[in-house]
Amino acid sequence: MTALLAMLILGAVSWVFRIAFITLLPAERLPTRFQTALDHLAPAVLASIVAVELVTLLRGASPTQATALLAAAAIITAVAYHTRNLTIACALGLCTVLALHYLTA
Repeated sequence: MTALLAMLILGAVSWVFRIAFITLLPAERLPTRFQTALDHLAPAVLASIVAVELVTLLRGASPTQATALLAAAAIITAVAYHTRNLTIACALGLCTVLALHYLTA
């Protein structure tokens, strides 16, 4: 019951923050410097999620699996850097995850 209550409260707080930023402080009212920084927000959040998941996977991986994971991460990073295309990087990451899952299972 406590976990459910905590989830409901966190959901309500999240909803209030989203509504507040949409209605009270839209991005168009922010200074130009903040508006340009918002363009980098989604890739930064995605990179942090990937980093946390990669570290979690590396903790329980064998040396061969760890090498494959690090090589895949390096390839995806290089492709994302050179193409500057988040869609291609995400698709490559998804294919890599599926390949590693089915090859190591």
